[in-house]
Amino acid sequence: MAVLRRMSKYLRPYYRLLAFLLLCMFAGLAGDVFGPRLLTFVIDRGIMLRSMPNVLKYSALLVVIALVRAALRYGQMLSQERLGQETVRQLRHDLYVRLQRLSFSFYTANNTGDLMSRLTNDVSAIMDFFGFGIAEMVSASLMFTFTLIMLLVLDWRLTLVVCVPIPFLIFFAFRFSGIVGPAWEKIRVQMGKLSTTLQENVSGVRVVKSYGREHHEIDKFSARNESTLKANVDRADIEARTFPLMSLITGMCFLLLYWYGGRRVIDGQLSLGTFFSFNWYIWSLIWPIRFLGFLISIAQKAIASGPRVFEILDSPLEIPDTAPEREMSPIKGLVRFEDVHFAFTDKTVTPVLQGLDLEIQPGQVVAVLGGTGSGKSSLINLIPRFYDPQQGCITIDGIDLRDVSLASLRRQIGIVPQETYLFSDTVRNNIAFGRPDTSDEVILEAAEAAQAAEFIRELPNGLDTRVGERGLGLSGGQKQRIAIARALVTDPRILILDEATSSVDAETEYLLQVALDRVMRNRTCIVIAQRLSTVQNADQVLVLKDGRVAERGTHAELLALGGEYTRIYNLQLKAQETLLEDECPATGGATA
Repeated sequence: MAVLRRMSKYLRPYYRLLAFLLLCMFAGLAGDVFGPRLLTFVIDRGIMLRSMPNVLKYSALLVVIALVRAALRYGQMLSQERLGQETVRQLRHDLYVRLQRLSFSFYTANNTGDLMSRLTNDVSAIMDFFGFGIAEMVSASLMFTFTLIMLLVLDWRLTLVVCVPIPFLIFFAFRFSGIVGPAWEKIRVQMGKLSTTLQENVSGVRVVKSYGREHHEIDKFSARNESTLKANVDRADIEARTFPLMSLITGMCFLLLYWYGGRRVIDGQLSLGTFFSFNWYIWSLIWPIRFLGFLISIAQKAIASGPRVFEILDSPLEIPDTAPEREMSPIKGLVRFEDVHFAFTDKTVTPVLQGLDLEIQPGQVVAVLGGTGSGKSSLINLIPRFYDPQQGCITIDGIDLRDVSLASLRRQIGIVPQETYLFSDTVRNNIAFGRPDTSDEVILEAAEAAQAAEFIRELPNGLDTRVGERGLGLSGGQKQRIAIARALVTDPRILILDEATSSVDAETEYLLQVALDRVMRNRTCIVIAQRLSTVQNADQVLVLKDGRVAERGTHAELLALGGEYTRIYNLQLKAQETLLEDECPATGGATA
């Protein structure tokens, strides 16, 4: 019932459509209820009295009722489908808006495949109920009630005899409801797992093929597929055991009608016309109960799907837009971390960042180094407020990040992630993603700065060339350069580079480094870097260890200290020398 209450708010804007639906439904029910009564008149006042005018008159009325009923049924079906589609359209919209606002921690805790299953399969189950099930439930309930009244009016004795099996029919219908619900819930969970497996395999197909793990992935998918099959077969077994039993009970109702009703006709206590209309009414009485099993199945699917959908809508906004009306003024670039403690979850025993104090002056280029888990990624993720610290504050130009709107903050921060993501769209739209209204001149200028213009011109359709999902069709270096151009288009005052040159060869890295040296001027730049060339040119180098700043200074100053930075530097220098020795026999490096 909680699902119905939550969904009822989506019906309110369409009250006119709902009223029209109810009008068609009630008018149609009137035809269904009084139609069999006209059959009585056709037989008793027409055929039995050998009166052809009466036969034609009442038959014509039956035809008129059938035509009107067909028109009303058309209106009912169209309006209930429209109502269901409009309701689900708004639900999908709300889900998508919520997903856009949820923080990264939500996506870390939930599988993409399961989320896709909720937005497709579960939402479709809800649509089936609200677009068909709920209206038919009301219609079936009213049909049962009005038909029972008509039967009692026609012959209450025969009605009581014929309806003896009805309580058993109702019992099995509700018993079916109680056991099919958990079965549908199990199916929804299995479908979510199956979707997750499929999504992960498609996204990671290169890794799967690289390691020759196709058979392993097939076995894993087959196991999930078998679990889904078993869940569906279990549900089908419940239906297969219930529906034939309900058919048997239905047959008993007609057996009682033909036995006791036929006897009353022979004894002259019941007219033949009433007997035939009784036969029609019994179908109208039993059909809603038989149909109830199907409707209950639809309702149970929706009830099982509802919590999975509303779990997304009810997920808390861990990064709320606390000041949506306050615009961030043009950033100068002074960044401060004051006693910042941060952990990805409250259950984390040791915070990723512990009492971090940091100041980055406007226009400075700061290189951040550290081992795995030292807090490098956490540091750069806190600046655009992808996460909030549990303690301490982060300010830009003296303004707490929580005191300005997220949109105005992030508009002035450019990010080039280590793992580049390109949309299945044109090169132009991928570069202009942050500023869709920008001109081709600005796009090309950003592409030139990112050393991407040359290869873009060589593409079949230039800027209008479509790239595949996640940039399929482009090399790693080309995708990285497009990502850099995308960040530059917005002309950010703070630029964050997360290993931005890691996916390119030495020649391209040099060209990119020249370009980055130019675009980083007059901007505050935070660079997570392992390449020595990037670190050597930085105004300030931060070495993180165990969530704290272990060392801070310029490249020369830190080398003179002979500490952690010197150790990392020597390791990287040795690694680069080894790499150069290995490449000496080769005629040339691979081109990105």
